[in-house]
Amino acid sequence: MASSPVTDRLWRHFTPAGATARPIVIERGEGCYIWDTEGNRYLDALAALYCVNIGYGPYPEIAEAAREQIERLPFFTNWVGFATPPALELTEKLTELVPIDVGRIFFVSGGSEAVEAALKVARQYHRLRGEPTRYKFITRRSAYHGTTMGAISINGSPALRAQFEPLVPGCLRAPLPYRYRCPYCSDEPACTLRCADEVDDIIRNEDPQTVAAVIMEPMQNSGGSIGPPPGYFQRIREICDAHGVLLVADEVICGFGRVGEWFGSTKYGIEPDLMTMAKGLTSAYAPLGALVASEKVVEPFFKEPKSMFIHGITFGGHPLSCAIALANLEVFEREDLIGHVQRHQDEWKAELNRFAGDHPMVGEVRGDGFFYSLELVKDKATKETFTPEERDELIKQFIVPRARELGVYMRVDDRAETAAQFSPPLVAGREEFDEFLGVLKQLLDEAWEQNVLGRSPATV
Repeated sequence: MASSPVTDRLWRHFTPAGATARPIVIERGEGCYIWDTEGNRYLDALAALYCVNIGYGPYPEIAEAAREQIERLPFFTNWVGFATPPALELTEKLTELVPIDVGRIFFVSGGSEAVEAALKVARQYHRLRGEPTRYKFITRRSAYHGTTMGAISINGSPALRAQFEPLVPGCLRAPLPYRYRCPYCSDEPACTLRCADEVDDIIRNEDPQTVAAVIMEPMQNSGGSIGPPPGYFQRIREICDAHGVLLVADEVICGFGRVGEWFGSTKYGIEPDLMTMAKGLTSAYAPLGALVASEKVVEPFFKEPKSMFIHGITFGGHPLSCAIALANLEVFEREDLIGHVQRHQDEWKAELNRFAGDHPMVGEVRGDGFFYSLELVKDKATKETFTPEERDELIKQFIVPRARELGVYMRVDDRAETAAQFSPPLVAGREEFDEFLGVLKQLLDEAWEQNVLGRSPATV
């Protein structure tokens, strides 16, 4: 067992000041499991951050691909006319996989940078076409698209934006296709797509000549695996086309098998103009992201010999990361991970629904592929949810630490309502699913029995 340095100098991401000074130090992983330096094993029910899609291996071929690339060329840039063989090869591979007519692929270092690049492409695209007034972006409420200044500006969570305002101007937010709590049609037999029509209303109200792009995840993570009803993205495409607005599919989480296809756009019949991706592109074995632009979008950038996209990232298309991405995609294909997800997804969702039907704390199960969320409630009949104080106690003071005690690393999303999530590596099988469901049942049973929610006696 390796020892780790004792320090309080590491500034951990999204970590409250009141958190313990000594972090849980994860030192190794295998399959769907991780181990800390104290020897404790955890089932990784979140694929780290929805990204270690092939699991922790071991995969000697990925280490070998990295070693060979470091020995041959550790780094060179994609700037000012240069390229490297791994970047070119990965570009061709992605062109085969994505469901759009590829014009160009622009590499960056991660998901936030991919979204940032999409925002810049959208604005410059309209300027090059003689429409400089198009600068506004429409996303959805509660949506998370990253943490760079542009990406955080379009986020739908006020709490994430508040410390950095004023932000990029012209960021607008549409309602979610959230059937469980939809203000338009939750009591109707089927979705009316009024939530999609709201995008049209926003564009018209703002003046279409001021709107650059609509940016959405195929299945929105924040809020708990909120997927599109039938016809939703087809309606969004119609609206964008009618107003000359670009449609951006943020595939940073949904891409590379997470929802049961290579991309969420494939799964839900989306026809985007731009796609952002990261995470599963390398299964997080190295930092890499990409922006895929359609032929339509890149056309004005290449219309004149001196035209260029005024943007660059030093490490975008890093040859080591691209070599690892190529090896990662070979593992995907050799292990048939897309097929593996497809063979298990319906069975697992059905079992989660049965569990939800029996448990008083689970209001709804949502998701596809290996990307599920169970919305937690105080009262199933009324869908009563939690106050911020109750949510903080339930999640941070009870469920998350208790899950770690029971050997499961998991997340309960609270950026909208409260949703326990199961989004494991795509190699997960029956053993891992049963372990997660058993621990989740114990967690929720204990929370209910100990009255962690502060329910009144009448509802106990």
